[in-house]
Amino acid sequence: MKQLRKLAFICAVFFGLTCTFPLLPERVFEKSIAYAADLVDSGTCGKNAVWQLSSDGTFTVSGTGEIYGLYSQFLESWEEEKSDIKTVVIGSGITNVGAQCFSGCPNLTSVTLPDTLTAIHESAFSSCKALTAIAFPDSLTSIGTMSFAMCKKLTDLSIPQSVSSIGSLAFSGTAWLEKEKEKSPFVIINHLLIYGPDTEEAVIPDGVSTVVSDAFYSRSNMTKLTIPDTVTNIEYNAFLGCTGLISVTVPDSVTDLGMQAFCKCAALKEVTILNPVCKIYDRANTFANDNETYSGVIKGYDGSTAEAYAAKYGYKFESLGAVPLKGDIDGNGVIGADDAQTTLRAYVDILAGKEPGMTDMQRKAADVDENGMIDAEDAQIILKYYVEVLAGKNTTWEVLIKRAKK
Repeated sequence: MKQLRKLAFICAVFFGLTCTFPLLPERVFEKSIAYAADLVDSGTCGKNAVWQLSSDGTFTVSGTGEIYGLYSQFLESWEEEKSDIKTVVIGSGITNVGAQCFSGCPNLTSVTLPDTLTAIHESAFSSCKALTAIAFPDSLTSIGTMSFAMCKKLTDLSIPQSVSSIGSLAFSGTAWLEKEKEKSPFVIINHLLIYGPDTEEAVIPDGVSTVVSDAFYSRSNMTKLTIPDTVTNIEYNAFLGCTGLISVTVPDSVTDLGMQAFCKCAALKEVTILNPVCKIYDRANTFANDNETYSGVIKGYDGSTAEAYAAKYGYKFESLGAVPLKGDIDGNGVIGADDAQTTLRAYVDILAGKEPGMTDMQRKAADVDENGMIDAEDAQIILKYYVEVLAGKNTTWEVLIKRAKK
């Protein structure tokens, strides 16, 4: 304001002019000048999103939809200013943080994420070495590959139950992961196993649903592996480079085996796949002793995807026989009272702390309600199935199981 008055005085003295200016309150004028001085740079970062960087290091994103990332047709226009970014504030309406958007921001210490965010993509915040904490919103469902890798000081984070997908090495090289490994040899988030130990015998805990990519990468000391029947998905590279692993049984709960799941497993001699319709990634090195081929045996049921996979790539296949019928414990192709009795006897043995004396196939056939346990309810359902078939009723397992749960 003082400068404006001085300019008016000069105009009057030297040019005989009267200079008039808008009568703005002095505090409003000064505030607008300060705002203009704070803005360092700005631009577009999505179809409906814009960004601004202020002189105090605050990077603000506003708008809706996704922030462009590495794999879009646009590259982030703030690449040369990453060292100036200290705080990232992403406004409500933004749904995705693109790949590598804020990777390598050496002075970034604070990140605020909106409750509209659903995904953080590959390497979005990797190598932000000054970042110590981050709070994820309950809207978040996906954390991408290496999204926070090498954020060495990152110790404080809480992952909400809404997250159902975590990419390979998402938190590798962080203080948080090291702390979690001290608590347990297996790091499990929302039933997702993101890290497994390099021990001689690895027994994956019950409750794990997905073995995340690279969870057991290059665990050379592991010779034995037990996968529980809660696991449904083994992602790509999950056991890549487990050079000491000799054999593995993939339970019938697994529906997907990812690319190179057991690649470079030099000692691997035997793979048993119990799900006859398991989706096996269609490449020769899904199972491989080196990077290309497998010299061991693949075991599976007649007509299974395991048999088709082995045939396609010229691998040795051994049949486990016909796919077992639900409830047919003795494997004679008929569901009878004897099957119910065998199941009940196995349940009594389990209660007594004894082994039930069943093969994997028999366990699968006996667990008719597919709850992961053999119990009296299974025996009762099998007996009801037998009785209703004898009575000429058109019954189904689904109907009987639904009745049993009421």
